[in-house]
Amino acid sequence: MKSPIHFKSPVLFYALLLFLSILAGPILHAQDIGLGAVVGQELEEDILGADLYAETNSKEDNLWEQQAADLGIPIVSYYRMKGVDKGFYPVITVLESSRGVSKLYKRLHRNGLDVISFVHPEDEKLYLCNSRFESGEEALLAARKVIEGGKNTVVELLVVENEPIDPSEPFYLEPKRAASPLNNIPENTADNSEIKSAPNAIIKKADQYFERMWYADAAELYELGLERNPEISSPEIIERVADAHYFNSDMERANFWYEKLYEGAGQDLSAEYLFKYSQSLKGLGKYGRARRILKLYDKKVEGSPVGRYRHQEILEREATLDNILDSEDLFSVKNLQINSEYSDFAPTFYEEDKIVYASSLDSAFFTTRRYKWNEQPYLDLYVAKMNEESDELNSAVKFSKSINTKYHEAAVAFSPDHNTMYFTRNNFGKKLRRDTQGVNHLKLYRSQKVDGEWSEAEELPFNGEDYSTGHPAVSPDGKQLYFVSDRPGSMGETDIFTVDIYEDGTYSIPKNLGTQINTEQKEMFPFFTGTKLYFSSDGHTGLGGLDVFQAEFDEEEGFQDVQNMGKPINSGKDDFSFIVSEETQKGYFASNRDGGKGDDDLYSFERLFPEEVNENAIAGVIMDKITGDRLPDAMVELLDENNIKLKEVISDADGGFVFEDLDSHKKYHL
Repeated sequence: MKSPIHFKSPVLFYALLLFLSILAGPILHAQDIGLGAVVGQELEEDILGADLYAETNSKEDNLWEQQAADLGIPIVSYYRMKGVDKGFYPVITVLESSRGVSKLYKRLHRNGLDVISFVHPEDEKLYLCNSRFESGEEALLAARKVIEGGKNTVVELLVVENEPIDPSEPFYLEPKRAASPLNNIPENTADNSEIKSAPNAIIKKADQYFERMWYADAAELYELGLERNPEISSPEIIERVADAHYFNSDMERANFWYEKLYEGAGQDLSAEYLFKYSQSLKGLGKYGRARRILKLYDKKVEGSPVGRYRHQEILEREATLDNILDSEDLFSVKNLQINSEYSDFAPTFYEEDKIVYASSLDSAFFTTRRYKWNEQPYLDLYVAKMNEESDELNSAVKFSKSINTKYHEAAVAFSPDHNTMYFTRNNFGKKLRRDTQGVNHLKLYRSQKVDGEWSEAEELPFNGEDYSTGHPAVSPDGKQLYFVSDRPGSMGETDIFTVDIYEDGTYSIPKNLGTQINTEQKEMFPFFTGTKLYFSSDGHTGLGGLDVFQAEFDEEEGFQDVQNMGKPINSGKDDFSFIVSEETQKGYFASNRDGGKGDDDLYSFERLFPEEVNENAIAGVIMDKITGDRLPDAMVELLDENNIKLKEVISDADGGFVFEDLDSHKKYHL
């Protein structure tokens, strides 16, 4: 998988956010579809928010601000907020209304929090904060204690200044956070004829390709140079050749080189490379060894800010993986006939019987342009009809001439009435636009259907020139837009954010979904049904690469415990862009798993419902003896009459568990 946001061929965000950061090349893996694309504006034109970010990031941050960034806590400064005292507020949650707030107050106070609240004068939402503090240092210390407590999180640090700079200015300033690592997408293929036969010259050229994120070419040249002269090998070169394969989703070759790194460094290998090594092992189905490497990784991160408040998850990771591997298949999965030899992914429901998805099929046949990240053609949007009987997709055609361009378009979402669309595109005008480091980012765009035609796309106001934004998803009521980004305020490589969509067509400030959903790794491809959030991640415990996860949504409590969707939805490779009809329990997703037709393929699925119910079962609910709260992810053991352990399970999100296929003639204990 790739580290930045790109359209990776397989997971547009690997890029798409893997969004990974760069939609600008020919096809990115669906996972990689890097984030960042601007609609045809000139480079000199101001992008909303860009100047403010540039000003903010040019200033030297205070130590507490840097520490907040390390914890993934956005800092938002406000002024002229009537009725709110000047100070620093760790925000625990933001509510649409006061309904059910008394229950939430009691829970927060029970968790030892001194909660205060106020109604925001701009968005009229109810903000619950862990008290007010006179300094940023004090507020951050309180926020850290909340996070390390493990029962709550901090969605942002609110700085209320109440000293207007200019009466014409809005209530808020943009979040403060150092810019994320940037990615680059070159426009033209380099001339390999320049490469000389000398190994050092080959390695030098490979380094140039790697820096430009031409990973396919870089990997080939690194291996060629090492083959001609093994003596030039170094940990730095091995890291790069391994990463080049890893970012291109070639887990077999990546594992070969990560193994060499580990052989040389052992337990002294960095946390970053222990994680990548474990991911490559899982991608090959070597779960036993992956567990052992993850234990070393856990020790490395245990003392870090992120590691401490995720320690409980770390301790349960091995048991969770065992549970995933031992679980029964709950879905039937089928590779679709419409798949090409290139990348096909990011399906989206459209109207009553159609699917819009991303593919490079046409550009693969009719152009020679290639995205140097993975040597794939550029992506376009297609629309196809669903066959209700077979779930196949038929009669695929280009979605819209006004939307598709010569660069990447992918990952689309529609409003409930299907008259507004959001999609990801490269940042370009007459040519690809790049930041100061030469990186072409992805951006989100909006188009309206007027008289049956899609209007010229307009850039969304929360895009940026120095980070990527993509992978849109619209809530069923059309009031929220979810997306992926590596923007300031991200806690990992890519995070899932949300904004409110107002009736006048404007948007609220982006909100990070927090530590319940986002990790220090990659989260992308959100899909929200109103009751469940589906997304892909390589930061939560999974089978390797990107896995699909689900999180129940409660209007009062927010998103609940994240659960892996299990096999066969997930595999040892990248599985992503999952969509489902809650009514039919049918849907589609994409994967680059073995046995497909191309790089990333589309798959249909249907949930399986057992025809018979086993009556010889023991079921129950695990609850806290003192508080009475249900306990998710609790280990439950089944013992025989001699107290010998027979089975163990992990309780679900509601604390429920079940042991099936028991002998009705035997006695059991819990």
